[in-house]
Amino acid sequence: MDKLTSALEKYVLPVAEKISSNKSLQAVMSGFMVVLPITILGAIATLLGSLQIPAYQTFITSAGLKAIFGYIPAVTTNMLAVYVAYTIGKGLAEQLGQEKQSTTVGILTLFVFLMMIPLGVTGTAPESKEVVTIGAALGTTYLGAPGLFSAIILGLIVPRLYAFVINRGWVIKMPDGVPPMVSNSFSGLIPAFIIAIAFAGVRYGFSLTTFGNFNAFLYNTIQSPLRSLAASPFTFMFALFMVSTLWFFGIHGGMVVVPIITALYTPLSLENLAALEAGSALPNLIVQSDWFIFGMIGGGGATLGFCIWMAFFAKSQRYKSLGRLALPASLVGINEPITFGAPVVLNPLLYIPFAVTPLVTFAISYVLRVVGILTPLNGTNIPTGTPVIFSAIIAGGWVHAIVQVALIVVGFFIYYPFAVMLDKKALAEEKGN
Repeated sequence: MDKLTSALEKYVLPVAEKISSNKSLQAVMSGFMVVLPITILGAIATLLGSLQIPAYQTFITSAGLKAIFGYIPAVTTNMLAVYVAYTIGKGLAEQLGQEKQSTTVGILTLFVFLMMIPLGVTGTAPESKEVVTIGAALGTTYLGAPGLFSAIILGLIVPRLYAFVINRGWVIKMPDGVPPMVSNSFSGLIPAFIIAIAFAGVRYGFSLTTFGNFNAFLYNTIQSPLRSLAASPFTFMFALFMVSTLWFFGIHGGMVVVPIITALYTPLSLENLAALEAGSALPNLIVQSDWFIFGMIGGGGATLGFCIWMAFFAKSQRYKSLGRLALPASLVGINEPITFGAPVVLNPLLYIPFAVTPLVTFAISYVLRVVGILTPLNGTNIPTGTPVIFSAIIAGGWVHAIVQVALIVVGFFIYYPFAVMLDKKALAEEKGN
């Protein structure tokens, strides 16, 4: 164990620290966090319009509610890339020290994102069945899941170009008496012009290739292969393992891994939501909400079962008190009281169940989906702070909630032998004192 710890400290920790402090990843995470209300709003509206109960569907259709519910996802989850382009661009500008111009940078990023989508939509006229092309229309394909990687990449490039120009003093400087709002607007003109010309050239260059446009290039060369990578359960399990390992060293594993998970699995989540809205089979077995519902049940290390054991079965006053204090937070996925209070940090004994439990709970849920006992999650993004069981009902249904409870029991028994050893030691110390 000492050799493993030394190796992890030497090779893993430096990489993790660099990732956790990386401005780009922080911008991506903050950008997705800002649009979380939009994502949840669209997901809830999709659920309300797609709940497959015949009597309910008849009622909402006859009352006109189905159409009303459909308006919301059309401009939220189905256009998430539009919002993300702005929020990531703005967030990275703030990370780069351009707080005063961050709104301008966010708008510029959105402008570039929309400019990279070529005009022209081809479809079939409902009356004549003829193929019709509308040259002035903007296609919606890349405004949603297929355009997310384009939004992320542009959100990481445009702010850096803007900062590059600003830092070299290529700006229009206004007199001191001019209001700051006006001065900031004029100072952004030259960077905006340079960025616009540069990306207009990029768009034209891609129009000469077989891809046709920037978004198609990214989707075929980056997003599609990453989608295949994300579909593998081993990718997801590796991410769970890394969170547990980082927590062992006192590093917030979620802060390091979740931005990557968000970028990988948000497109898959949106695809499931779109399929749910269309009444089709859900295409992806793994989505982002698997993280909280089947992987991190009770927080990092899936510690809810351990917390329940401490609260109701521990004999030592130390662990009994800790369990009862930590249980309310653990029920909503917050387990810092456990990681630092048990502690899990630098505790080789607890590291074993802390790393193994999330892998086992997720693997069981995945196998249940593969064999058809459990359906895939619908893609609803579950924010931190959502209670267990309730989160499973939202993202899947009652069957998923029952499975989640069963997985909490599985976690309880994985932690059990290790918890007993810790409790006996603490009890002996208390009696000795």
